[in-house]
This record gives sequence, C-alpha cells and structure tokens, in this order.
Amino acid sequence: MNSLTFLPIFLIFLLTSCGIFTKKPVEPIPPINTINPVEKLQVDINSILQDDLFKSASIGINVISTETDEILYSKNSLRLHHPASTTKLFTAATALIKLGTDFQFETTLYTDTNTETDVRNNIYLKGRGDPVLNIDDIEELAFILVESGVKSILGDIIVDESYFDSVREGPGWMWDDKPFQLSALSIRSIEPEKNMGSRAIACGHILKKKIIEYGIVVSGKVTSGEVPSSAIIISQNLSPPLGQIIRFMNKPSDNWIAEFLFKTIGAEVKGVPGTWRKGREAITEFLNEILTEPPPHRFVDGSGLSRYNLTSSELLTKLLYHMHKQFEIMPEFLSSLPIAGVDGTLRNRMQGMYAEKILRAKTGTLSGVSALAGYTVTADGEVLVFGILISHYLGTSANARGIQDKIGNILTEFSRH
Repeated sequence: MNSLTFLPIFLIFLLTSCGIFTKKPVEPIPPINTINPVEKLQVDINSILQDDLFKSASIGINVISTETDEILYSKNSLRLHHPASTTKLFTAATALIKLGTDFQFETTLYTDTNTETDVRNNIYLKGRGDPVLNIDDIEELAFILVESGVKSILGDIIVDESYFDSVREGPGWMWDDKPFQLSALSIRSIEPEKNMGSRAIACGHILKKKIIEYGIVVSGKVTSGEVPSSAIIISQNLSPPLGQIIRFMNKPSDNWIAEFLFKTIGAEVKGVPGTWRKGREAITEFLNEILTEPPPHRFVDGSGLSRYNLTSSELLTKLLYHMHKQFEIMPEFLSSLPIAGVDGTLRNRMQGMYAEKILRAKTGTLSGVSALAGYTVTADGEVLVFGILISHYLGTSANARGIQDKIGNILTEFSRH
C-alpha cells in the first residue's frame, strides 16, 4: 500500500487524540445567587444611612413584623433620644386603655341650695380638664341656667379649677416653647388679661357676661374657689368622646390637648388633683403592665415639648406592637395617626411614593430632633411597626425627614416573594 494512503488516517488519529474532534462534556451553569428579601431590606436601609447627615447625627431604628414577631431591622434600637411629639403615642395609648374610648370631659355649673326657685346665692363653674371646651359650651350652660327659672344671683360666680394642680407649665419647657398655661377650666382661644388672673377666671367672665345678657341680675364678682359638697348641679357640658379627641391631638400634633390628657390621666388613675408627676407615674405603670421589662425611658409631659423626655426606637415599636393587638381600641388609635401624603403632619410627605396613602405614623420635631413612628403595610399585606429617631444635627429637619420617608417607602414596598 502506498505510504500516502496512510497519511489521512494518521492525521485523523492525531487530531482525535488531541481532542479537537472530541465533543466536550456540557458543564452545568452555576446557580444565580439570590439575596434573602430581609437581607435585601437591610442592605437597602443601610445604604440610605450612608448619608452625610450621620457623620455627626445619631439614629435609632427598629422594625418589627406584627405577623411573625420578627425584627426585620434594628440599629441602635436602645439608644435614647428626645422623642419630641412621638411622646403623644404614649399619652394616647395610656389614655385609651386607662380611661376608655368613650370617656368624656365634664364642665359643670352648680348653684347653692336655695328654697327659692328664682334667686340664688353663689353659682359655681367647675372644669375637669376639657381640652376642647369653647365659648359656645359656656354659653349653653348659661342658657340652661336661665331656663331653670333663676332671675337673680346675690353672691359671686366662683370658678373651680381644682381638678388640676396650680402648676401651669410643664417640666423642662423652654421659654420659647410655652404657648399656654394649663388650667382645668380653660378655653384655648381666650387668653386672660393681665389683670384678670387665670384662664378659669376668664371662663367665669364669659359666663357672667352671658347670663347678664339673658337678663339675670348678678350682684357679685367672678372669683376662684371650690364647689361645696352641698351644691346642686344645674347643667353640664360633655366633650366629644376620647376616641375623637385622640384624633384631634395626633393628626395635627396638638400640644394643648396632649398636656390636658396627661394631667387627666394623672387625676383619674392616681387621684385628684391631676399633676405632671401623677401623669408620669400613670404612664410608667402602664408600660410596666404591658411590657415585662420596658427599655429605659423617661416621660415628664404629654406632648414631647420637654427635653427631659427620653425614649428609644425599641420602646416605640414595642408600644405600637402592643396597641396593634388591642382589638377594642386599635381602630381609634390607628385612625388618629396622620396618613402619608394625605393629612395631618404627613400631608406633604411621601407624595408620589409607594407609601403614599398607606403608611400611618406620628411625627416629632424639636430643634435637632426628628422622629417618625407608626405602621405600614408591605406589598404582601404584612403589617410592620417601625420607629425612627434622629438626633443631634444642625439646621432644618428636611434632610432627616427625607431619610425617614425613604425608609418608610422601602418598608412599604417590601415583599418576601
């Protein structure tokens, strides 16, 4: 056989042995690494916290699932901050649980006992801490007095504000944070004149003026005192139920209402007169009842004006978690919170974000302090509670609020799938 005949066979053998014509085995495609949804949530929040604000500012965050009890995110959750107006969450929760959603504030008109129907000696106007009392309410009491047949008052109009103590300003309030002085008998819109005395005296003058307009002769003056045990009730004004008043407080973050509630809690739980100390004791007892070991905290007023107040994001979320489980009062508590992009102090926040119209939370602002704490519902329908406390920054709160809004939006967009 010619040697050239063997050449193609040799070449095929050589190439095959080198693997050129041999089919390589198919290598499996490496699996794609998928990040755990909770880990992704944490990574996303951590990326937001890289903001230059936190080169000097402090932050505390805690996020809990109400369905799994899982802590989805936590950072410095026990670090103490001034809670600012998120203090109102503790005031609202204690009031709803200790007083009940149907609790009403009373303002009562009394007279001395008298056998004559048209003549009275003294009349008494007693306040019991109604934060929404108005001029029309006082005038209605005067009208009922007229309808009872009284023609003449020989004595004085005595105003009784003994349901609260005589301390008018809260502990630790700064001089430029004193928009009011508390009295158990007050109308917010009526500031007493310098020579008139307390807000209670101002209410007494409103009553006197109106009953004179109705034709009743008043011989005496408006003065302070207490209702004697022998006095009889002529008429009474009742406030809206507490469930509504909580909404009046939390939506716009009303400090006036919060402080009236704080002292009222003290009076109803610890005994008259209501004081800031008794309010503090009542809230401390409440937290000890609902939490086995409450994280460190201090509350000295009901609104958050005082910088003596201290709390942590962990305590905020534990309170919110507890309230979420209280079926009877949860609707009133939740409905009192501002809705992102819709109303209250969140009206202009998170607009155009996923959290708009979903997230509900209480805001808090003091100089160098910004807080946000509340509830949101994730893309999967899971209810989360969260607390975000930011402190020790200079300038406006706009940057801190922007960070809170981004975190709130991430929580609302969160999905486990």
